[in-house]
Amino acid sequence: MGELLTVLFIGTCLFLPGIILAFTAKDKGRKVGLIMMAAGLFIYLVCFLFFPNNDHYRI
Repeated sequence: MGELLTVLFIGTCLFLPGIILAFTAKDKGRKVGLIMMAAGLFIYLVCFLFFPNNDHYRI
């Protein structure tokens, strides 16, 4: 369970600064912010799909 919390923390560390950059920065910073937001959301999605008790998807 500690691995999952670590990955969620990394996703949060990408997503929240991405929101800040996307809405406050200029052109180049906005692009980086959107990429960070997308990476954070992708990490959240992967954690949701590969959570051990998830009925939606199992390997």
